[in-house]
Amino acid sequence: MSLFYEVFFFSPSRLGELMVAHSQGRVMETYQGVWYVLGVSKIGKREPRNMTTERRIITVDGVGASGKSALARLLAERLGFAHLNSGLLYRAAGFLVSQAGIPADDNSAVGDLLKRHTIELKYDRATGNQVFIDGVLRGDDLQGQEISKLASVVAKLPSVREHFVDVQRTAFAPAGVVAEGRDMGTVIFPDAHPKFFINADLRVRAERRRAQLSERGDAADVATIERELASRDHEDATRTLAPMKPAEGAVLVDNSHGTLDETVEIMYRAVCATEAPPFPG
Repeated sequence: MSLFYEVFFFSPSRLGELMVAHSQGRVMETYQGVWYVLGVSKIGKREPRNMTTERRIITVDGVGASGKSALARLLAERLGFAHLNSGLLYRAAGFLVSQAGIPADDNSAVGDLLKRHTIELKYDRATGNQVFIDGVLRGDDLQGQEISKLASVVAKLPSVREHFVDVQRTAFAPAGVVAEGRDMGTVIFPDAHPKFFINADLRVRAERRRAQLSERGDAADVATIERELASRDHEDATRTLAPMKPAEGAVLVDNSHGTLDETVEIMYRAVCATEAPPFPG
């Protein structure tokens, strides 16, 4: 039977598996500090995968404050993948709108604004996603309730969503990616596998959001946060362009109870059970 080559992604922490791969005669390559192993299996004939266009993508969509960011980040760490937090792009757009003093719901004006600036996503395993606006790292500038509300408004604009499509699809290539957002599995990466959709009880989500705000020194009561989250859910689910909804075939995850580690373990097992494992063994 003929041979085919399969590309697997490894993080440096999995050096032991790399050594096993090397001892088995499999080819090891590096790209920008990330290891790749070309595994040989006797399962018919296929051409070697293009690491840029055929990398492994896993999507994690869900409602706000459901814990999807933490789950996506931890799953990415478990797999040795990069974590793509798409929400930061819309926060960056909201930040630019705030600085420019233009209406956040003006599709043409906001689209033109984005064309005059550069927004880059970079990923570091130690610090996670980093957003650079015109070459300047923006961290705390993108947090806070004002930017969050602006991000929610600009995220509905066709010019903004179109502007960020290629940015998201090419982010961190050729590394494998766990992409997190609200339309990752339905619009940005429709061929991803598996796809997850995260939900949680509204009160649990409100309490989590209040804790996040408290850490930043912003006061808010749970009842108000509940109303804001419910309103955002409705807006995201009913918008005409890229509405938030579970992708076809998505694994539905209730993150209301249990620990993050327990939920990530469930997601990790779902990834390993798919036909195209992210790594051998």
